[in-house]
Amino acid sequence: MIRASFLKKSTWLAVALAALLLAAGPGWAETLKVSQPNQQLYPDPDFSSTPLAPVPVGAEVTVQRQAGDWYKVDFQGKIGWIHRLAFPQAKAPSRFSLPSLLTGGAVKETTSDEVALAGKGFTPEVEAGYRQKHPEANFAMVDKVESFKVDEAQLKTFIQEGGLKP
Repeated sequence: MIRASFLKKSTWLAVALAALLLAAGPGWAETLKVSQPNQQLYPDPDFSSTPLAPVPVGAEVTVQRQAGDWYKVDFQGKIGWIHRLAFPQAKAPSRFSLPSLLTGGAVKETTSDEVALAGKGFTPEVEAGYRQKHPEANFAMVDKVESFKVDEAQLKTFIQEGGLKP
């Protein structure tokens, strides 16, 4: 009788612990809305990989998991990676969390991803601060440059022919 009672309690404890671990996972069944323009879905968490599809402003993605500053998402049935800067409203990844302790967290260092991000332009917050300090600046030209679209195949050819290392 005591053994049966102990087994029931330990089973409930195991179920509760499993539920806690699942609930603590970053982005578990979370839906995020893209709020930055010119976003892409990548096959790997790497800006230098060939994009799978563009992800427009306002698009909703379902987060499957998070690895460092990247989210693995489902966007219209396509599974891929998108950088967290597409979602300024999302909180930055925690550098200390139970799931990252169990699965291993990302090592923080300057990466080629961050270097590539530097060329993607101002965030809305940085731009607002710059506008305030420099009211004479003509942002119409910035808007025009940001509106340019480059064919992915042409870009890849340009990179290869130029011997560039993304």
